[in-house]
Amino acid sequence: MTRWQQVGRIARWEFNRFVKWRQQAYGILIMLVVGGISGGLGKMAKEARSKPARVAVIGSDRLGFAMPPVDGVRWVVNQFTTEPLARAAISADSIAGALVVDGPGAAHLVLRKRSAWSASVARAMTAAQQAALYTALPLDAAQRTAMTTPFAVEVSTITLKNGTSDSATRLFTGIILFFGVLVLFNGFASLFAGITGEKQQRITEQIIAMVSPQTWMDGKILGLVGAALVGTLLFAVTGLAVAKVLPAVLGSTPFAISAPSDPLSLLIVLLVTVLGVGMWFSFMAAIAATIDDPNSSPRSAMLLIPVLPMGLAFTLLSRPDTWLAQLLAVFPLTSMAVLPVRLLMTSVPWWEPLLAVLLLATATWAFRRAAGKIFAIGILMHGKEPSLRETWRWLRETE
Repeated sequence: MTRWQQVGRIARWEFNRFVKWRQQAYGILIMLVVGGISGGLGKMAKEARSKPARVAVIGSDRLGFAMPPVDGVRWVVNQFTTEPLARAAISADSIAGALVVDGPGAAHLVLRKRSAWSASVARAMTAAQQAALYTALPLDAAQRTAMTTPFAVEVSTITLKNGTSDSATRLFTGIILFFGVLVLFNGFASLFAGITGEKQQRITEQIIAMVSPQTWMDGKILGLVGAALVGTLLFAVTGLAVAKVLPAVLGSTPFAISAPSDPLSLLIVLLVTVLGVGMWFSFMAAIAATIDDPNSSPRSAMLLIPVLPMGLAFTLLSRPDTWLAQLLAVFPLTSMAVLPVRLLMTSVPWWEPLLAVLLLATATWAFRRAAGKIFAIGILMHGKEPSLRETWRWLRETE
């Protein structure tokens, strides 16, 4: 049996170990049921109409415009002439509140208790006042149209083809990145359980007597990546089906996604995400090989390391052209998150995605080799975790 045949057999064993098709079917069924119940309850809550609150208006003649409609509020005009009378009615619970107009552009709202509609009153009054002032301006129809028409600016680039992407491309890029992050966190738990569990049960020593540690680690990484990918893909497809079918069943308009205009950028994002997932799995496999007990080891906190590049990407959304963004876009540990931001928000030279992919592939290979070397010695250690100096010495040693 060749080495890659051994890797394939180990990968299939790890895949079947964590992917139970019956459990996946149960999970999908539960997700469909929960989605249907949530959609039904959401429709009921949306259609449910509470009794509108009666709110008195005192001094409406000072406004200069009609009382605007507010969802959940029924204005009571000219019934109460003074604020004390309105306060007495509020205390008697005959009205929910009173809007006392102090003058043009100012009023105060008196309530018996806090209400959700109170914030909508200020917005509605502001919009009504602005509309009244706009109508009173001595402008003809053409001038009014010109004031409400936005200034049109068409952006084009000369030196580089790609620039700011359309909404569909941004949406698909976000979906790819979010899916990659889900695969990571869905698979990290299985990765730690698969490596540290065997170490605690002391059965791996017998297996690595038949195959090399690198072969064993390669098979584990491939199998666990496949298991995480299948599990995440099944739930993603189920969620997409629910999102498409449920609105039609409930009588609402289903969402529509237009075709992206920049498939090349999406292909680069997909390639970087796949390599990034492989790199982080290899990195975490090396960490797991040094852990003696995952329940008490402080190194389990290193599971949060992949979150840091995502945070950096969000901070660079408004500054994608800085030298730091360019550096992080090709740095292997951050390129999975930062390069898509630059592809979406600015023009990127052709060599930058190529360099990022090459460095990311090199880092994936290096972490995979490091995981095999650390696993070869770390799996035989019990009772203590190797220090960073010991781990570095193992990496420098040849097989």
